[in-house]
Amino acid sequence: MTRTRFGALVAATMIVVAACGGSSATPAPSAASSAAPSSAASTAASTAPSTAPSAAASAAASTPKDGGTLVAGLPGDMVLADPSLVSDSNSSEIEGQVIQGLVGLKPGTNSELVPVLASALPTVSADGLTYTFTLRQGVKFHDGTDFNADAVVYNYTRQLNAPKSLQNDYNYYFGAVFGFGADSNLASVTATDASTVVFKLKTPQSNFLLATTLPQFGIQSPTALKAGDADNPDPSKSPYAQGQGGTGKSMVGTGPFMFKEWVPNDHVTLVKNPNYWDTANAAHLDAITFKPYADQTAELNALQAGDIDWAQTISPTDVKTVQSDSSLQVIDRGQSCNEFHLSLNDADKPFDNLQIRQAIGYALNKQSYIDAFYAGMAKVADNFMPPSTEFYKPLNLPTYDPAKAKSLIASSGVPASQLNLTFYYPSDVSRPYMPDPKGLAEAIANDLQAVGFTITFKTEGWRTGYLSDSSVGKFPMDLLGWTCDWAGPDNFLVTDLFYFNGSKPNPQFNYGPADLKAAFDAGISATTTAAAQQAWSTAQDILARDLPIIPILNSTPPAAAAAYVQGFVGSGNLEEQFNTTWLNK
Repeated sequence: MTRTRFGALVAATMIVVAACGGSSATPAPSAASSAAPSSAASTAASTAPSTAPSAAASAAASTPKDGGTLVAGLPGDMVLADPSLVSDSNSSEIEGQVIQGLVGLKPGTNSELVPVLASALPTVSADGLTYTFTLRQGVKFHDGTDFNADAVVYNYTRQLNAPKSLQNDYNYYFGAVFGFGADSNLASVTATDASTVVFKLKTPQSNFLLATTLPQFGIQSPTALKAGDADNPDPSKSPYAQGQGGTGKSMVGTGPFMFKEWVPNDHVTLVKNPNYWDTANAAHLDAITFKPYADQTAELNALQAGDIDWAQTISPTDVKTVQSDSSLQVIDRGQSCNEFHLSLNDADKPFDNLQIRQAIGYALNKQSYIDAFYAGMAKVADNFMPPSTEFYKPLNLPTYDPAKAKSLIASSGVPASQLNLTFYYPSDVSRPYMPDPKGLAEAIANDLQAVGFTITFKTEGWRTGYLSDSSVGKFPMDLLGWTCDWAGPDNFLVTDLFYFNGSKPNPQFNYGPADLKAAFDAGISATTTAAAQQAWSTAQDILARDLPIIPILNSTPPAAAAAYVQGFVGSGNLEEQFNTTWLNK
């Protein structure tokens, strides 16, 4: 997601999701990431008490201690105090501690579902259109009001019927997953009794459960939403969205932490929920204070100075620095859930020529980038999504072979004048998959020039033009990537890269053959795992055949913390919680 999971919202017809690094025009409802589970499978599903990390998942080497405040560094501030209105990773990191959904991900995983506010995973009809959830009873929102089926219906109906002014620029994820109003794939959400909610879809949607693990689909107190004018068409005028009033008045969920205050561009403070419903997994910390930093260098400096206890991301090249300091620790997030690629606009010459695209693939010494910029904390990509993604398979994409690249250029028929390439890279940013955009661009350019291309560099500010211009196809060639929202093929192949607006392909790449759309549609509507796997396998084969862009690598972005920070459970999608974290000092 561009969630900054990137950053903030972009203009009208496009949305940036900065987890990620990519941007996209508002896509049709996302494709599938996992096939809808059968009723039998759902009935037998885990009834673990919470998606929050369990005590067993904690990495703590000794008995956890209660108390203390964790000061956490993030690469930017929260955008709004209402998770339904944000698409950036900083807001999601914070709000995921407070707001819970019906289902979530098992801590430390990118795609393993567990029930949260639902007492079990739902039963699903044979046609994949009806999901029935049984809810936990006795759960209270942070304002003391009851969590129940009516609250679930209110939250989903609220986004389904969001004001036009909010739909694309704010309610990004709801629109990307379901769509809005009469055009939505969500036909209805109804409460059959206080603890039962039934979702009905118009067509099967196999990413339904994985997509709704995001904080953007969390359940908030209807009482607080109404009192805070949360549906004001202008969020700047909504006390709820602006985080005014503190505990019980904004960001009111059911989680192990409660919202206390937000001082924009300075800090957000959460405090322990003393009445958390999942007592076995209640928070150890008394509070968390999140502080924004302009870049990874500033964040690391703050960690070394003791100003913060935990840094969400550090540059891979700083890993050795942290490891050499006995007062600090590097936190491994396990499997990668991101992708970094060289974007090509297939409508521009010479990128409309398959042999040229293949030549570029053979020209790039991807392992050398990993060695130089990632301290080895990445793998060469052999797909358009990382290996942790469901239904991933190796595609045998071009690997480093300069002679092969030169041969393909020679046989392509492309005149020398078209080998002059304009190459864009972003300034003023560092992403988990792209820690040094300028350095990477220069390394890539050197490899391209070595096989016969001529490179002209151009750059734009990340949020002041780069994301928006890239998303609408203004760049012939540029650097971009994505950190997953959920580890499904749809989140990479569709949401991130090759979505269709009707029959029109993403203008960023101007690539979208009919057989690819057919494979996506089949993946979306799959009602069995076998059908979903076949559809996504076909889609991957088509992309390998056409090589519309050049996958480069999948990184494992490290976090860092003071040595006394214990029990933190990292995840490759950066959707992490702090209820198991404690301070050993």
